[in-house]
Amino acid sequence: MVSQLKYRRKRTEVPVIRNLIFIYATKQTACDLSNVYGVRLYYMKDLFTHSMLVVPNKQMEDFIFIMDLNPDGVSFDSEPFAVGNKVKVIKGDFSGIEGEIATQANKTYVVIRIKGVLVASIKVPKSYLKLIN
Repeated sequence: MVSQLKYRRKRTEVPVIRNLIFIYATKQTACDLSNVYGVRLYYMKDLFTHSMLVVPNKQMEDFIFIMDLNPDGVSFDSEPFAVGNKVKVIKGDFSGIEGEIATQANKTYVVIRIKGVLVASIKVPKSYLKLIN
């Protein structure tokens, strides 16, 4: 992000998702951040298990991939468009991404969920998709 000050511009890094940072750590290391090192933070809880939320590696890799490739083409929603069939993108820039199919205004989207956190969607032609079980 670039902000304009009086006579100069200042470039700063901001998280993709406001007030949310993901860490890659063991459960013990994640707990030690606040208990041992005194870092003030809040953990997200899994709504089903009521324990610390863990994002599977595949979901995180897919999210990082689409954000690196085309961050402006991604829309974020806290709620999904619709629950649909599981699909895998087999062609194009997003090849290998797995998610759920959704439609809005006659356009096809692949919805990638980070359970309990957010839903990201990318517009993909139907011909680039393959149903998976």
